[in-house]
Amino acid sequence: MGTKTITMYVSDIDKSEIAEGEAYQLSIRHPDGSTQQLDISAKNYHDLKLEGLGKTLKKRGRKPGSTTRTAAAARRRPNARANSNAEPA
Repeated sequence: MGTKTITMYVSDIDKSEIAEGEAYQLSIRHPDGSTQQLDISAKNYHDLKLEGLGKTLKKRGRKPGSTTRTAAAARRRPNARANSNAEPA
């Protein structure tokens, strides 16, 4: 028997269902150092007048899979060419 997983977003403010791709996620850092993540709908986002508040954090680091074996091999080739100039025995 197979299983099916359904992901559904529900607003943490008014408990209404949020359509896929329409959920806003807010991260709140409390004074004691703990963090809380809230999922809210676009309606709640605009009602709370959060647009333009706070600071937008930039994404950091490399994307997963951005370095491939071919790129790593291309970086190693110059050393291999330097050794290929030697005369064969």
